[in-house]
Amino acid sequence: MKTGIQAELTQALLPHEKVWANEEKTILAKNILLDLVEKTDPAIIGLLLGNDDLKRHFFVEVNGVLVFKLQDFRFFLDKHSVNNSYTKYANRIGLTDGSRFLKDNSDIVLDFPFKDCVLNGGQSTEEGEEIYFKRNNDQSDSQLYTKLTQKRQEIFFNQTLAFDEIDRLFDAKAFSKFSRYTADGKQAVGEIKRHSDGFLKGVPAENLIIKGNNLIALHSLAKQFKGKIKLIYIDPPYNTGNDGFKYNDKFNHSTWLTFMKNRLEIAKTLLADDGVIFVQCDDNEQAYLKILMDELFHHRETIVALTSTASGVNAVNVKRGEQMFKLKEYILFYSKSPKFRFNPLLIKSPFNSNYKYEVIF
Repeated sequence: MKTGIQAELTQALLPHEKVWANEEKTILAKNILLDLVEKTDPAIIGLLLGNDDLKRHFFVEVNGVLVFKLQDFRFFLDKHSVNNSYTKYANRIGLTDGSRFLKDNSDIVLDFPFKDCVLNGGQSTEEGEEIYFKRNNDQSDSQLYTKLTQKRQEIFFNQTLAFDEIDRLFDAKAFSKFSRYTADGKQAVGEIKRHSDGFLKGVPAENLIIKGNNLIALHSLAKQFKGKIKLIYIDPPYNTGNDGFKYNDKFNHSTWLTFMKNRLEIAKTLLADDGVIFVQCDDNEQAYLKILMDELFHHRETIVALTSTASGVNAVNVKRGEQMFKLKEYILFYSKSPKFRFNPLLIKSPFNSNYKYEVIF
């Protein structure tokens, strides 16, 4: 069964006689089609541009000009019949320049399994586990099945192969079951009155607390808040094995990196031009996350890596430790634009007579 994008591609290419392997025009001659697109055949490119879905997935706008994404098109054409969990990135974590490993080039990006995928990562207890039934053949009918639970096997949607699933995942969702919390407690909400810019009519803006899958929530906010958010703070699961995120055990690092990449990409689109983002983490993923964020926000827009005292640090715990004790956590801090400047608050310095003021951001 063809996916939506496969069907759209087949329909769009029907007028072209040379790209079919049979008279019924049901089988594409992939080698001929690839040869034509590599030569930027005007007829083929025109047919692809004429379909909105194909245009969205296989072209990118650069300075008002649409550029054809040949590599994505070739990958889709070659692999459209394989399972959507297929990934073109090597099944390992390492530093590459996009195609070669670090030793071959000094331009560094982060490469990891499933980098070209979207992870639908639920973090609640309900989403983190799945129920299944085990058949007991040696038991009576009343005890034939045993109800069991296991870690949910995370779903990876390949960005080139699974367009339809990703489109549905990222489509704006309707928020429901609103409650308003005031000084008087919890109140029912009869109507949400908001301007197009997201602020309430005639009253101070209310804060929204959204409970649900954060990837879906971020994409649902994008239409109204794209380019308007001044500050984003993310305190993600630390990938220690002790937090609420149920990891796919086979791809621990790459699952976490894919989880973060998907959310950082949409978070960046929400940021205003003078917006900034803080991401807190510990040493389990700090090095990988730093390189990933350098890639997404670019090196020149890196501001600083702050440190904060880890919770639970005291003399008793340090004395008991037989290894190096973790004293600090990290807060990675990036701006959307390199033009960002702080508006610092100066207060009198109480701890060092050599300094008149202490800077508070």
